[in-house]
Amino acid sequence: MKNLRVANRYAKALLGLAQEDNFQQKAFEDMKLIYQAFNESKELKTVLKSPIVRVSKKLNIINTIFEDKIHPVTLHYLNIITRKKRAALIEGIAWEYQKIHRANLDIESVTLITTGEVDEKLNKRAMQIAKKLTKKSKIEFTHMVNPNLIGGFVLRVGDVQYDASLKRKLARMKKHLLDS
Repeated sequence: MKNLRVANRYAKALLGLAQEDNFQQKAFEDMKLIYQAFNESKELKTVLKSPIVRVSKKLNIINTIFEDKIHPVTLHYLNIITRKKRAALIEGIAWEYQKIHRANLDIESVTLITTGEVDEKLNKRAMQIAKKLTKKSKIEFTHMVNPNLIGGFVLRVGDVQYDASLKRKLARMKKHLLDS
């Protein structure tokens, strides 16, 4: 909880910097890329959160990974955070920045999770449901594949999750049978 508050403050500072230099959208894309890198690489997350790894090594890793992929001001910002021994917060900062940016532009994040690829008809249906559930003017739609669901789908609209997966239904059935 405390780290999220600190990450939020750092995210707001980056947003202020991005607004001054007029690169809010690029910073948003950078933060999405950084957050994705953390989700795809447990090694990156572990190294940057480790108090044993030297700051110089962390700076080298950040610069090697992101130097050609993100805006120079964003990279400099990450370097400052790392020098201040706050590299463990980078993932949270990236998440918080995305939340703040979406809120400022009145955008709702919607994620459809299924067991496989879906057709355009189902995507449109999910978008219609999402528009009914949110009061935001714009929707950012993402589709993810998770074969562990077995069947059905999970729809996330902002902080609300509607789970209509077979995995969830089987878990409920198992709990009901064990409780009886």
